[in-house]
Amino acid sequence: MRMSRWQSLAWVALASIMVLVVLVYVRELRRREVNLPILAPSGTFELTNQFGIRVRNSDLEGYVVVVDVIFSRCPGQCHRLSQQMRRLQQSVRPGMPVRFVSLTADPEYDTSGVLSRYAERYGADGASWWFLTGAKAQIYRWAQSDLKFSVVENDPSKIKGLEDLFIHSASFAILDRRGRLRAMIQAEDPDSKERLLGCVKMLSEESFK
Repeated sequence: MRMSRWQSLAWVALASIMVLVVLVYVRELRRREVNLPILAPSGTFELTNQFGIRVRNSDLEGYVVVVDVIFSRCPGQCHRLSQQMRRLQQSVRPGMPVRFVSLTADPEYDTSGVLSRYAERYGADGASWWFLTGAKAQIYRWAQSDLKFSVVENDPSKIKGLEDLFIHSASFAILDRRGRLRAMIQAEDPDSKERLLGCVKMLSEESFK
């Protein structure tokens, strides 16, 4: 059965309206993402990277920073987090003002030398991906208070393997170029890579002067 001229025009109009609705929806999503809220003010720290170099929060000023929490003796969750961070580092366009930071939950074991070998295992580009260790109280303060991570030493009675030594978030914190926490993205989310890249791109284009 052939449609009349008016029916054809009606379908064209309906299709146009649907396209317009989708475009408006996508634009609204992008607007919301661009206006990422400030979840926490910038925090301070003075720690040591995998090269034995002392670094401070001021060394990251001007960069969008993606942070996670790992420890080198963790065979499961931390392995997956570090793989995701490596893929993210490889996906970021060269020249973008982005840095990557992995905090150890186990600084007493994870010395700079241990973290250097761990970084090599994941092919980390040390120019932009730091693995930080130092005083446990300072690491945990920055991780918990400023970055809103959950990280605690596990009850010895509940430890059945190396992965159980510490309980910590399986997520990524994203800091803007002023060091403020702007987003938390769960590593297990199926679209986590796309969301991470989207946030990184948006925040890298924000003015911070």
